[in-house]
Amino acid sequence: MATETNFSEQTINLVLLGRKGSGKSRTGNTILGSNEAFKFGYQIETNSCAVERASRFDRHLRVIDTPGTDTFSPEESAKLRKHISEKSKGNIIYLLCIKIGRITGEENNLINQFIRYIGQDFEKATIVIFTHLDEWISDSQDQGILEPKFEDFIATLDKNSIQLLNKFDMRYKPLNNRKSGNDELVKQIICMAEQITRQQSVSRAVTQRQCEPEVENLSILCCNFM
Repeated sequence: MATETNFSEQTINLVLLGRKGSGKSRTGNTILGSNEAFKFGYQIETNSCAVERASRFDRHLRVIDTPGTDTFSPEESAKLRKHISEKSKGNIIYLLCIKIGRITGEENNLINQFIRYIGQDFEKATIVIFTHLDEWISDSQDQGILEPKFEDFIATLDKNSIQLLNKFDMRYKPLNNRKSGNDELVKQIICMAEQITRQQSVSRAVTQRQCEPEVENLSILCCNFM
């Protein structure tokens, strides 16, 4: 398990959110490159946030796993903010974990509660992680689809689900947490997180009337991994 050494404010802070059984903790383990960072399973009752750290691909990562929940109240929002402020510094990126399949009304309601009580920053700083990709691939193959493609799943989503993804500027990634060799997908998630962090920094600079012209076009910025 990784330990924190000389982690600075350049650390990428990732907060895992989602319902119970959404694959949050496994997602955290995949990103950290460890199967033992966060405990997982229906038998595990998590009532508080847990934090683990790692250096991966020349990036300092701090990952905060939150309790799985089906509802999110103002009181829970205040508690979450307190936990985050105690365990991290700098920009916060939310990883919203959703089990791949039909996005249910319950999930829609929970996400709208996150947006309402965390605030507009939640929409601007969230990446949707579709988990249990292995189960979806297996189910698709059982239905005769030999090489299922994730984008075909996105194409089947209803209007409300697409509108939901649009709130997050279509920032999403699928993840098979049972499979090794997820490094490329983890790099893509980190790259998205870095782009969001740059956008947050520019927004603050604009507010302070100190924005430099050369950083306005964020679309051309890319991530370089060793």
